[in-house]
Amino acid sequence: MLDIDKYKDENNIFKKIWDKKENIDLLPKFYNNIIEVDFEEFKEKVYENNLRFANETVDSLLSGDIYILKNAFTNEYIDKIKKQTILNWKNIKSEFHKIYDGCPNFYRDIDTSLSNKYAFKQIKKTQYFFPWNQDYLNLYEEIYKRWRVLKYLSGYYEDVWETNTPKDGIIDRIQIVKYPPNSGSQELHQDPYIYQKFFISVYLSKKGKHFQDGGVYLVDTNNKKFSLEDKVNVGDLSFGFGTIYHGVDIPIPIINTENDEYMGRWWLGIYSTESDYNKNKHTGNPVSLSQ
Repeated sequence: MLDIDKYKDENNIFKKIWDKKENIDLLPKFYNNIIEVDFEEFKEKVYENNLRFANETVDSLLSGDIYILKNAFTNEYIDKIKKQTILNWKNIKSEFHKIYDGCPNFYRDIDTSLSNKYAFKQIKKTQYFFPWNQDYLNLYEEIYKRWRVLKYLSGYYEDVWETNTPKDGIIDRIQIVKYPPNSGSQELHQDPYIYQKFFISVYLSKKGKHFQDGGVYLVDTNNKKFSLEDKVNVGDLSFGFGTIYHGVDIPIPIINTENDEYMGRWWLGIYSTESDYNKNKHTGNPVSLSQ
């Protein structure tokens, strides 16, 4: 396991609070409350370095609260991403690359034949983007403006890992995902959390408008599912502790939209992960509610 203490900002008020309160054996598994706040308002509060806000926010996250940062991205920006991605996927083939130096951006169609090759089962079409490659979607410039807030909230330097390449051990990665109608899914799981505390989602589609049912769900202490899709709009960003149980139910398409690539459930994931130079990578794991 890599030593991440050197990436933590000793002058960061959140770092000091996480050090006092975070217990690796007591991390949340079930969601508690949903907290909705405008992104710009939340960003301003984070950078105020107010001790009360910092303590309350860390306590909230450790209790299992999920934050929805409203209006993190404009509808116009999301629309551009989706349309350009649809065009791009028409001209590239599905492939796979381990994360070594020189790893390109790549697209992978993860179907039933590939689903079991991952830490938890999933069916999706996805494209991975790395910051050392050409960024034709202008992803990193825009997303880092939001991501830095959450890195700082996690106790790190806000620009941590932005210039890293695989040989450094930890790298930033963005993925754009389409969950195919009537088949796309991700089994209930926990995310790896050692290097990035939170699972971070940007919503590129809206339940009821782009797909009828399904999508991301959480689980409460009574093992009851809760659809987070009912709370989010296009351009919202959500985050919560990566150990909280979550999964993706098969998206049910709106009638007569199955062949419209723009429709359906689209999602953008933001994650700092280990490269494949680290042989014993910290990975997520599937969970069962019967255990």
